[in-house]
Amino acid sequence: MIEVVLYSGLSLIVFLFAYFIQHKYRLAILNPLLLTITILISLFAVFNISYQDYMQGAEYLNYLLEPAVVLLGYPLYKQIHLLKTQWQKISLICLFASLCALTVSTILAKLLGLETWLIASMVSMNITTAVAMSTSVELGGISSITAVMVLVGGLSGSIFGVMWLGFVGLIKIPNKDNLLTTPDNQQKVLGMAIGCASHALGTATIAKSFPVAAAYSSTALILCAIFTALIAPIYVPFLLTL
Repeated sequence: MIEVVLYSGLSLIVFLFAYFIQHKYRLAILNPLLLTITILISLFAVFNISYQDYMQGAEYLNYLLEPAVVLLGYPLYKQIHLLKTQWQKISLICLFASLCALTVSTILAKLLGLETWLIASMVSMNITTAVAMSTSVELGGISSITAVMVLVGGLSGSIFGVMWLGFVGLIKIPNKDNLLTTPDNQQKVLGMAIGCASHALGTATIAKSFPVAAAYSSTALILCAIFTALIAPIYVPFLLTL
């Protein structure tokens, strides 16, 4: 019981501190999750705390992951009137995005000379953790590596997603103090891009500032997870034979 209070409390305090830092300086690189992971790993190294001991103490926080993902459906519910008229286009975009993600990641990993089991562990990094891990195992990958790659995909989209879309000209980056005035059409582009590439973590990052984008992102992450789970077991082995 002491471990639960200690490690769960430590995790919450570190996250709140990281959130305060990000809110104060408003820099994308100061992502609260990234800061929390960095600080916790540093504390574990300094005080020689094993990962197994930490997970036993913080297991109840881990149980909150699934409800937190479900809560991302609320922005979708708020904007359902916009989604109903465009479901066919959204579905096609997500299907194409899933195919592109699988194609690029598999071919690039193959060109770099990575082994098949490692490729299988990496190719589904753009979808949510639970689906990605099961898809990876079906392809012959290692689920723990997949979990890390999903985290990398989510963090990269959370930190650089808005910046990159602005750089390539797909959206106009708004003033940080006036985010809610971003036009709906740009929020749709932002939401679809983040949802297709950075799943729940990216969606959670943009949810507060871009409500319309959050609805499209929630839809995209669900559809991409479904399409990837259906396509990957057949498509990835085919790409590996080329």
